[in-house]
Amino acid sequence: MVESDIVELVKLHKELEEFQKKIAARVSLDELLDESFMRTYTFFGFSTIQQFIDACEGLIGIAYSDIDKNDEKFNAYIRDNTSFDNWSEMIGKATMIWAEKQL
Repeated sequence: MVESDIVELVKLHKELEEFQKKIAARVSLDELLDESFMRTYTFFGFSTIQQFIDACEGLIGIAYSDIDKNDEKFNAYIRDNTSFDNWSEMIGKATMIWAEKQL
């Protein structure tokens, strides 16, 4: 691969991340993490993000909007109960799926 190709790939990756952030800021988490997504990507078939969070010891009764998404305990829970390593990866995939549906 030529250096200019790598530079272009890095630029494209950054643009994609910015696009994901814009979508996540405008679309509700309930819409991004809909029942289909949750049932597909969580190991115990949760149908909502709130059900998923309520099943996490220490987070019961806390709304997902109030959770520190960088918290290691939360990300460990995601790692153990989904196809993702952390919240960022999970929301990134949900954003991509949502965007594909819009095309």
